[in-house]
Amino acid sequence: MVGHEGREGGTARPASRWPFRHIAYVLAVTAFGAGIPTPLYAIYEHQYHFASGVLAAIFAAYTVGVLGTMLLVAPLSDVIGRRPVLLLGMALTAASGIAFVFATGILSLVLARIVSGLAVGATTSTATASMASLEPRRDQHHVARVSVAANFGGVASGILLSGFLVAYAPWPTELVFLVLIGASLAGIGVVLTTRETVQRRPKALRDHVQRLVVPSRVRRPFWVAAGSLAACYSIYGYFGAMAPTFLRQGLDIANPASSSGLIAVMFGLAAIIQLGLGQVRDRRALMIGLPVILVATALLTLSLPLSSLALLGIGAAVLGGGVGFAYMGSVTLIDRVAPAHLRGEILSAFFVVGYLALAIPTIGVGVTADRFGLLAAATSFGVALGLCVAVLFVLTHRTPTPPGGEGRPRNAA
Repeated sequence: MVGHEGREGGTARPASRWPFRHIAYVLAVTAFGAGIPTPLYAIYEHQYHFASGVLAAIFAAYTVGVLGTMLLVAPLSDVIGRRPVLLLGMALTAASGIAFVFATGILSLVLARIVSGLAVGATTSTATASMASLEPRRDQHHVARVSVAANFGGVASGILLSGFLVAYAPWPTELVFLVLIGASLAGIGVVLTTRETVQRRPKALRDHVQRLVVPSRVRRPFWVAAGSLAACYSIYGYFGAMAPTFLRQGLDIANPASSSGLIAVMFGLAAIIQLGLGQVRDRRALMIGLPVILVATALLTLSLPLSSLALLGIGAAVLGGGVGFAYMGSVTLIDRVAPAHLRGEILSAFFVVGYLALAIPTIGVGVTADRFGLLAAATSFGVALGLCVAVLFVLTHRTPTPPGGEGRPRNAA
């Protein structure tokens, strides 16, 4: 259904796409802030003399922040309105930048990462829901494509800019966060100029905690979709934990721009897949993406004992393509099977699975590397993740396409 801003002489005027794009910008800014610290961890590690296990704890704090606001704050958007929650998300994003600028040790880094996680948790689902209401044609598949592309593109931009500034600009741990603060302030202005998309229901505040619900009739496709999302998060968590250390220790490449460029390639290609090949979706996208992720995992894992920069780079590019297809497939499969009245609960369960999966290899590689070395830690996690993806592919292959016809978009009225 095409929205209308008004009528002139009996002719409908299509609704503007700018409010939709404005909220996509808000989503991208939060993802941008989440990606920034990745190239900086090596500097923090050198400055504050902590081991990889401490770095893993810092990342765990981020996951706690994400899940906290995702379950406790984001559901408030249906009660008090989406604009207040998005304004909070932008304020938290700016606050995380300020916290990183003034960080002086491990505890302050943990605090900054928690605030960054709080921003992501508050913004991600709220912005996506707002975009769904602001999309002029109510094309939910277009919403999914753009929201995922904004997430991946934002993370890629944050990692790439951070790595470049660390390598070639002054104030390596401050300047990029000043950019984030400025972008967040612009995001606040954008939200203030965008209309509210829900009717406020302040009396319903007592029901603000998000439930996690998976009805039995959609349980199997849900776990296929959630497992694929977990595979995407786990693999790029593994890659993000392994690649910078491997470049620095295994290949003696200390330039932060190199490691950030590799990681940004993965996220950037995943974003391009969303925008350029979005017609491949649902189970069909998973059947393409999961084998590609498996190949990428093998390449990345083999690059370690072979000390091969070429294999690492090719693996990063292949991983971006696989994650792009698998992520799109998982999101559109959930969109296909989730009943409208349970959509929020099912999506929350879906993303909780993903963020928990992101934490496991990121923390695990760091802790295990301290005890057994990077090669043993990254190789064991790579093999384990590869086996999980292979099992998931078989499960997906044996799961029938849900009713509605594979690859057909679901458009909400």
